[in-house]
Amino acid sequence: MLELAPGVYVGVRFSPAVRERVWETVEEWFIRESGASVVMVWRDPTQPGEMSVKFLGLPPIDIVLQDGFLLARRLKEM
Repeated sequence: MLELAPGVYVGVRFSPAVRERVWETVEEWFIRESGASVVMVWRDPTQPGEMSVKFLGLPPIDIVLQDGFLLARRLKEM
């Protein structure tokens, strides 16, 4: 995987089995973290925008479906 920015990793063409193994490992690490969030995004032709998303923790954004596209919307600060 390529690290695009601190904590931002990209992998191309992961098989579903590899993606699930990566997710299982991230879940194990996540238990030890506080205040963290993890987002995994992958190509999925069966979903709107041909992408699926998984989250751990509370990301600082909402993922919304708009006109067939998945969009990221910043949460309002409290």
